[in-house]
Amino acid sequence: MVSTRIPEKLSVALLSVTGGDVSAARTPNDKANTELAGGSLVEYQIKTLCRVGITRFLVEVENVDGAMLALADRFRQQNVFVDFVRTGADIQHYLKLDDRIWVQSGQLYVQPDFVETLSKSTDNFVATVDGRDENSLFERIDLNTRWAGISIVGASTIAMLKDLPQDWSIISSLLRQAILANVPLKLLSQQHVNNGTLNIVQGPQDFVQLNKQILRRRVLSQPGVVEARVLGPVSAKLIPIIWQSPIALNLVKLAGPIFALGAVALGVSGFDLAATGAALGAVATNSLRLTTTDDLNGQGKMPSLTSVTLALLVIAMFGAAYMDTSYTNDGLFAAFAVASIAWISMRIVLPRWADGLLRSPALLSILALVGTAGLDFTNALQWIMVAQLSAFMFACYDSGPDKKADQP
Repeated sequence: MVSTRIPEKLSVALLSVTGGDVSAARTPNDKANTELAGGSLVEYQIKTLCRVGITRFLVEVENVDGAMLALADRFRQQNVFVDFVRTGADIQHYLKLDDRIWVQSGQLYVQPDFVETLSKSTDNFVATVDGRDENSLFERIDLNTRWAGISIVGASTIAMLKDLPQDWSIISSLLRQAILANVPLKLLSQQHVNNGTLNIVQGPQDFVQLNKQILRRRVLSQPGVVEARVLGPVSAKLIPIIWQSPIALNLVKLAGPIFALGAVALGVSGFDLAATGAALGAVATNSLRLTTTDDLNGQGKMPSLTSVTLALLVIAMFGAAYMDTSYTNDGLFAAFAVASIAWISMRIVLPRWADGLLRSPALLSILALVGTAGLDFTNALQWIMVAQLSAFMFACYDSGPDKKADQP
């Protein structure tokens, strides 16, 4: 008997905007209350799934309007392909025999971390929740089981839909076909529904609550105590306004690298205090961008614009240290030490308090600004290095074996 190998990675996602995605058919008057993180629900779904490596999306539609075509064009510029389907036969044109397909209900919001967890499954499944009353918004499978809005199926299961009538729901029909094909049911914990990891979006109030949840998660997920406790809450007040303006969104994306370039120029020109101020501006605007546009995934990957911004700030620090050096290389040595400790701290496990201090570019920038104003740039770097090493020593003591043995 020849067994079919199931590819480990997902390659295609099937989504829907037929009668479910309120945000896809919004009017200018209710736009602010039917957007999710500045876009439609299906756009958020696509962005979330892109983070787990899916680059082709099939979207079930009743009609293709200008907004949907514009969405497809925007993603195509990022090498993400969005195509629209109306019947089961349409889907067959885009699938290969060994494809694995992520299927998601059109009204379903899923937290990015949970998408990543489910996408790692090497087995196909139909995700379910139980039949209790609080799950009534989820589609019923039988008396005691409801569909959680997520499935992973093979292309052979979808091939059975090639003769599906045009006015039948592809997503719902695929659910029935997957069950008939004995795709295993995967019961999810009720906690995922209760804490908002899974959420059926029905109207404007749901979008308002989800936007608050997304902002709260993005703020708390940022590394660094200053970013999470100071810059994040300030950003959360500005972001609902920024989400309404495409121009403001583009400015936020570019502001961090622009401030960092300014820090480089000022640093190599010998304007240490101005350079540290520009560095703080770069860190603050980068924090704003992360809260506005990026969900940090659980794969340890740093967004590219953040990497560019931090790299430029390191260059600015070395440039300013070099210009501040007279007859010794103390400034360059301190710059190398500060950058090295910051880099190492991002790659090791630290106690929470040390994590918040050592992984905070904003805190480093503030200390550099205050130290340069009170002393000079080289002395400021040297004292920052001492503070970093002291935090490391206390962190090592806090997480040492003797300390752990004393814990109950």
